[in-house]
This record gives sequence, structure tokens and C-alpha cells, in this order.
Amino acid sequence: MSNHEIGHAMSSLGTDILKLYDAGKISKEACISIIRSYIQVARYYDGNDYETTESIAEAGYCGLCFEKHDDLSDVFDNDDDIENGVYGDIDFIDEDDLFGDYWDIALHYHLCPECKAKVMGEYKKKMNLS
Repeated sequence: MSNHEIGHAMSSLGTDILKLYDAGKISKEACISIIRSYIQVARYYDGNDYETTESIAEAGYCGLCFEKHDDLSDVFDNDDDIENGVYGDIDFIDEDDLFGDYWDIALHYHLCPECKAKVMGEYKKKMNLS
């Protein structure tokens, strides 16, 4: 059973950390390090990553490049793009293969267009798709 309270509490902490980062009081590296630490705390207490990092995604920070964007999208939400042929030959995406190489480096799975295109391109190569 998940501990939702720890995830939401850590997300609130994330909001405070982002305020410090946005104000220039801590570096990008320090901000990311603190976020990674509180994700581990939440995991230790059976919290959910998506709840823990909700405030970061809502603030518009990409889960990979950690740049602020207005148009983040869930890397796993691809049904419309697949249906419309955006990804060429891809008609099904295995989520473990898609993001498996990124779980250790990503803060969350809401990505900017550039990072999502990179992940999808690498997935196509891995799956030998055009």
C-alpha cells in the first residue's frame, strides 16, 4: 500500500526548493541533488514518485534537462501521436523499453518537446524502427 502523505509532503517541499532555485539562492546542481534526496526519502516510506515530483512538473521543469517550459508532456502519453503517425512505424510503446535507460537520471517523466523527441528517437533506434 502506498503512503500518499509522504509523497504530497515531499511535493510541498519541492515547491519551497524551487522558490529558492528560482530566486537564485541555490544552484541548479544543488536543487537537483535535494530533489533526488527527497525522492529517495519518499520511496523509503513507500511514497509514489509521481506524487513526490508533482510540484516540479506543475512548475514546468522538464524531468530530464530541468529547464523551465510551458509545454511539458507525459513521456508515456503517446496514444494520439501513435494514432496520427507522428512516430512513424511505432504502433505500440513498451514503457520499460521507452524510459528504462532514463529512470536513474530523470527527476520525473514530464518532458519538454526536445527531451521527449530525444527519448522517442532513441527508442526508435533501440526497437529498429524507422
